[in-house]
Amino acid sequence: MAQVRDKLAEPWKGVNLGGWLLLEPGPSYPLFTQHPLRDKSEARCEWDIMKGLIAKMGKTGAAEVLRSHRETHMTKADFQRMRSCGLNAVRLPFGYWVVTEPRPKEPYVGPALEYIDRAVSWAEEFDLQIVLDLHGCPGGESPEAPCGRRQRPESRWNWKQWDFQASLKVLQILARRYAQHSCVTGIAVCNEPSGEVPAKALISYYSKAVDVIRKAGMDAQRVAVVLPVFQRPEGEEDFIKKWSKSTKGRHRNVCFDVHCYHCFENQFHGKTFAEQLRAVEANTEMFKQHPMVAGEWSLGLGQATWCTCGDLDEDTVLSIFGAQQQEAFKSASHGSFFWNWKEDPENKEWHFQHSCDSGLLSRPPLSLPPWDRQGEDPLEELLHPSPEDPVVYYGDTVYLRVFHGRYIEVQGKTVDCNWPDKGIWQAFSFCASDGDAAKEKGSRRPVRHRDMLRIRAHSGSFLAVPSNAATGASVTTTRSKSCAEAEFEVFLQHTSVLKHRGLAYFFSRATATTLDADEDESGIRARWADFGDWQAIAVERPPEMQRHVALGSLTKEPPRQRQRGRRGSKDSPVKAAVERPSPGGAVKRKALELESGSA
Repeated sequence: MAQVRDKLAEPWKGVNLGGWLLLEPGPSYPLFTQHPLRDKSEARCEWDIMKGLIAKMGKTGAAEVLRSHRETHMTKADFQRMRSCGLNAVRLPFGYWVVTEPRPKEPYVGPALEYIDRAVSWAEEFDLQIVLDLHGCPGGESPEAPCGRRQRPESRWNWKQWDFQASLKVLQILARRYAQHSCVTGIAVCNEPSGEVPAKALISYYSKAVDVIRKAGMDAQRVAVVLPVFQRPEGEEDFIKKWSKSTKGRHRNVCFDVHCYHCFENQFHGKTFAEQLRAVEANTEMFKQHPMVAGEWSLGLGQATWCTCGDLDEDTVLSIFGAQQQEAFKSASHGSFFWNWKEDPENKEWHFQHSCDSGLLSRPPLSLPPWDRQGEDPLEELLHPSPEDPVVYYGDTVYLRVFHGRYIEVQGKTVDCNWPDKGIWQAFSFCASDGDAAKEKGSRRPVRHRDMLRIRAHSGSFLAVPSNAATGASVTTTRSKSCAEAEFEVFLQHTSVLKHRGLAYFFSRATATTLDADEDESGIRARWADFGDWQAIAVERPPEMQRHVALGSLTKEPPRQRQRGRRGSKDSPVKAAVERPSPGGAVKRKALELESGSA
């Protein structure tokens, strides 16, 4: 029996209170910048900063620093302002040690239930709903900072270290303590559990958690139980099916928590602005199918967005993105929560108050053009316009964008892809091979499917694939105009003539392998004969040749001139964005999969 899609009478339109009762570098600003570690680096998580504080000033001094933060970081005035911003709910992340005392040898300070008491009291006073979010479980539900201790990349964490029984005890304490508070309308049983946790074990914990919460007095009529579905290896749809098969629909008013971030992992770094908006559109369908809450979302965008949004300025891009997301969340049975109420002022994409005050969250949504998924999306032309003549000719300056949103560049003999910029180092042109050039001397010829060509860098040298490329050797450059290692056959997608934004594969004549980029390593390589997503290269004409973005068919508001500059994301990618074989033969999994319902 499928899980019943219960819906809240008043879906949450809220904000996260991250960084208050579970410390993280951005949301806890300025605590982490004020207290660097002994090597002057910034701590990565609550565990690190507390260990550092204890080393510098002892347990008493460290506890006093934390007490001061907890007393001042979130106040009654914040809750009053949340309501004035039009919000109706807050999501309160905290570590288990705030509810019970920390386990032996852990540097956390607790219990500190009086702060949850305050949050509940202030929520009641200002007519806000509150979701109690067990963000950090005993033993940790992942090796990541949000659960209190980041142990990546040198992870010693194993999913069996997550103490399910102790986590259930924490949930029982919370449910009993706040069952009679009508403002408490949700309780989350964990946050972003690792995909390493087997589905069977996770489903068992979730089902037991629902039972514990209900028996402790939080009934299904008033309180939703929030079950995170995060980066599941089997995918969200299959996990929900497994949940439904196991529980047979006996649990009511439960919702699956997805985190809709568009700036982590190479998949999202590589998405164009149009693709980002289509991913949001796909989320709408996901929300309609299952009981869900977008427990975290932001305005953060991946790197390719900022090279594929024409001349729109930064705030216009962010406001369009925010409007489309908010429209999608209207389909979520249990609503959404922006991450975060407070943040480092430089990270405005994550700072609700700044976004609200500057109007980034008040734009009406665009009406996107229909697309049957055949050929190029018409939204690409609207947001990343072509020159008057979009055709790419031999000798034209072009820029080559790889799947993770950065552009191929040449410095000396080094060929790499480090930046989402279109500068002089990233400028290339196509040259016909000697035979073709002789045939068409004096003509301006377009680049066509199956042409044999050379790729000339700004320095005048040509990209060249070394004979040992299959072993992982990086592509280099050569000055030779007749070297077979510098010749490529070009394969185009959906067209016979290469145009602005067109996707191309460059197949080495010398090694019979295709140029590719890597999500984890620098450099450009040519290791396989495949034509996969990680080998598709977008060919773009210079920005100054492109026409202005005309949003007339989507909105009446005229576009503003964009101030060009390098834009990155809040964090660097850490996992594969597409599934493909690594040089060692292992399979690297997709980390996020919005098109099929992941967040």
